[in-house]
Amino acid sequence: MYNNSGRDPIAIVGAACRLPGAQSPADLWQIVSGGRDMIGVIPPERFDIETTSGRRRPDVLRGAGGYLDDITGFDARFFGVTPFEALRMDPQQRLLMEVTWEALDDAGIPAESLAGSDTGVYTSLLSSGYWDLLRRSGMYDMHAALGAAVSGIFPGRVSTQLDLRGPSMGVEAACATSLLAVHMACRALWSGEIDLAIVGGANLQIVPDLYFALADAGVLSSSGRCKFGDVSGDGYVRSEGVVALILKPLSRALADGEHPYATILGSAATHDGRTGGSLVSPGLEGHETMLRKAYLDAGVSPGEVDYVEAHGPGTPAGDPTELAALDLVMREGRDPERRCLVGSLKSNIGHTEFTSGMAGLLKTALALRHRTIPATLHVVEPHAVLRQPTAAVELALLTQDWPDRGTPGLAGVNSFGMSGTNVHLVLSEAPQAARPRLGQGRPSYVLPLSARDPRALDELAGAYAELLDTVTEGTGAEDAGPGLHDVCFSAGARRSHHEYRLAAVGDDARSLAASLREFRANGRGDGQSVHAGERRAARRPKVVFVFPGQGGQWAGMGRQLLAAEPAFALRLHECARAVAAELGWSPVDVLLRGERLSRVDEVQPTLWAMQVALAAVWREWGVEPDLLIGHSMGEIAAAVTAGALSVADGAAVVARRSRLLRELRTPGAMWAVALGAEAAQEAIGEHSGQVSVGVVNSRHSTVLSGDPARLERIVAPLRRDGVFCRQVDVDYASHAPQVEPVREALLEALSSVKPGPCAVPIHSSARDRVVDGTELDAGYWFENLRLPVRFAAACQAALADARPTVFIEMSPHPVLQTALEEEVEAAGATASVVPCLRRDVPDAAALSAALGQAYVLGCRPRWDRVHPEGEYVRLPGYPWQRRRFWPGSATSPIPPEPAREPAREPAREPAREPARPGRPDLATLSETELTAVVTDLASQVLAVPGHEIGMDVPLTLLGLDSVLATRFRERVRRELGVDVPVRSLLGPGTLLDLTTELRSAATV
Repeated sequence: MYNNSGRDPIAIVGAACRLPGAQSPADLWQIVSGGRDMIGVIPPERFDIETTSGRRRPDVLRGAGGYLDDITGFDARFFGVTPFEALRMDPQQRLLMEVTWEALDDAGIPAESLAGSDTGVYTSLLSSGYWDLLRRSGMYDMHAALGAAVSGIFPGRVSTQLDLRGPSMGVEAACATSLLAVHMACRALWSGEIDLAIVGGANLQIVPDLYFALADAGVLSSSGRCKFGDVSGDGYVRSEGVVALILKPLSRALADGEHPYATILGSAATHDGRTGGSLVSPGLEGHETMLRKAYLDAGVSPGEVDYVEAHGPGTPAGDPTELAALDLVMREGRDPERRCLVGSLKSNIGHTEFTSGMAGLLKTALALRHRTIPATLHVVEPHAVLRQPTAAVELALLTQDWPDRGTPGLAGVNSFGMSGTNVHLVLSEAPQAARPRLGQGRPSYVLPLSARDPRALDELAGAYAELLDTVTEGTGAEDAGPGLHDVCFSAGARRSHHEYRLAAVGDDARSLAASLREFRANGRGDGQSVHAGERRAARRPKVVFVFPGQGGQWAGMGRQLLAAEPAFALRLHECARAVAAELGWSPVDVLLRGERLSRVDEVQPTLWAMQVALAAVWREWGVEPDLLIGHSMGEIAAAVTAGALSVADGAAVVARRSRLLRELRTPGAMWAVALGAEAAQEAIGEHSGQVSVGVVNSRHSTVLSGDPARLERIVAPLRRDGVFCRQVDVDYASHAPQVEPVREALLEALSSVKPGPCAVPIHSSARDRVVDGTELDAGYWFENLRLPVRFAAACQAALADARPTVFIEMSPHPVLQTALEEEVEAAGATASVVPCLRRDVPDAAALSAALGQAYVLGCRPRWDRVHPEGEYVRLPGYPWQRRRFWPGSATSPIPPEPAREPAREPAREPAREPARPGRPDLATLSETELTAVVTDLASQVLAVPGHEIGMDVPLTLLGLDSVLATRFRERVRRELGVDVPVRSLLGPGTLLDLTTELRSAATV
């Protein structure tokens, strides 16, 4: 019975863990569903028994335990943490950072999507003793204090890392800590204080001190096992664990296409008060109160609950009290024939102490999801309360199916602290959105992968290749593996995207898997089925849509896209209707028939429609242009894309002008020549009245336009001299005096065109400047036909701001790619050219490859639009690239000298001190030498190898914080004699910027 139906349940949408024998929730389920015992012995290398236990009991540190395999490694580079700071971070923080990221990945929530959100962070992170190791190693600096001495710092670290604005706090209540953190997160979600919660807990045993206290108190198990529910249980086994969960309201989770593990209906947190008789003794009355409050809060009758995950440590005082309370409360409203099953994860993995509540919660959520109740282990003789004929509870001694009562399964989770704090959560089986039936596949797929390290990208490619071996084509069917469409959707729309990128392109899962394996074998992309590279810039590159003139058309272009890409088809049909209204025929019909285009009044309208439709696809995919450049007739498509012309006006311009060109009786021709503008003008010589340099594509490529006979006389000697010359397939001379006869007719024909402002800037290749859309009237379109095309100048202007640039050529075949690449090379710019389609490649495959290339270059596609209606499926986790960080380790960075916190100071220019012996003279150093000096100083301060430091990456992204900035400033002042303000180091500046500042200071 659900009385609290007005409150949205809380969905557990993401989970990750490190538990004894388990690196993931899937591993944990294999352990508990298989009835496996993961308890081992305390690793001999964990504690120095000879010195630590000297006067104590050495046998204590040779007993049983559930330990994690590696607690020294950390992928500091992934999180932007310097090795200097990573060494000073408690391994609990390091592990929980990784596990928290994995939980977000598991939920399908890109980390960057949470920036600025009301997301709360609640953590259970008590002292592990790592601070003691740091102090023994002489590390007393602020990074050590923040990283290991103050446990409440960690939630703030997560909130800062992800730019979260909700409450961020550490919670502490002994062994009830982690489930109390979940309780508090649920309360904040239900109150509307936060939209999403990240809850995490970690428990590591780094120093042995607590072992002796627990052993002296008789709390540790003599048998080396947690025997919950058994009369022989005399204590627990200490274990390690790290768990992170992502929580959000169920309605939002389902709307966002997520697949919850389970839902939380209600909770309660109480204290025993004096009911237990002492601080550390459990109180029956306190347990009862907690349970009744939790079920009242959930609106659930205790009698309806199928299973309770007990705190269940196997202690002689705790187990009987807990079982007695459960028996009293769970019988209320219960059918006497249906007992409530009880179990404990501690029987499998031991007591993870401060993380145990979340570990039990994760086990229970998995059990609800799989509708299976795992067995609790090591029970020979149950406690007396369990042997009563009228008992309401019984131990789950066998793994069994979840009871089928025709309603969602219900469960409870207990967690108690030695401090007297009690927490209980009420869970329900989560509703699952119905999976779509097997759908129609796409002709081509793009699978985007990324990492923050090239080795991680290589491993990720291997993991996805294995996943692709299991997928079905299209979308997944019921009881089938994940669908290819869903995998590509999830990898794009539900993952964060990092600087090392790969995009695999293929028409089915097998081809994608083969491409990924080929990438691993060769270490690079082939530029066709796999694009790979590193996006160094922190911001999105400038995107320039380029619309060429004639020359890219071919029979059959666009036909596949008409069937495969709705955005392309919609825009092309819109353009076709406008052309049909002008000329009486439809470009769509021409494309579908695969006809060869020859007449200018066929070629240009059809190309214009193709260009406008291609641009629409890119924009639908979320790749928005920062600038548009049109080449000759391509400016008409640019004007429509910019919003300066309506589709109807764009069709009027291209149709009416091309019709006038067809009717033009003045002889004309055009020749492409491999000459720069000046050399081309010299070649024209005495023919300048009849021949013009009509187009300047690049500094090495122009087009001569004018009288056919005179052009023949000009190109003949050029050919003899070995200059490349090719006649353009037209019978008129654009961008030359020969088109003057159409001036008046064109102005009259286009007098009704009403241009408007541009939503996207257009750099006019006719006027060689950025134009306002209102200028694009009839007069402009004659200029566009008559004046030279200064395309090279437009390209140079686009490259002038030094921002990484991606040119995307909107054409059925690349026409301007070579010219663009020549200008990019000449400018020494960071820029690339992406052609949309190619004659010899199927449309969909070519466009998918172009999108993959743009992604690798730093563009941010809307992958939910690239693969629309995709369903989220869980994907391979991130392959961490860990390094060892441990005090005294040979591979750990040497701790630099301590530094004081920086005082606030006004911004000022770098000031140079008088030179002293031994300092380099900055004024005499070359750029290479000065860069090497600065890189070396940064390497020393950040404890990062010089080759891993990007000169063009902001210093803060390299891990520089206020403390290290002060240290860096002191190094620069001492070694180079220049005082650099700390504020300038903590801004957006890079090492290249710092080098420039130092050079300027040296010349003062």
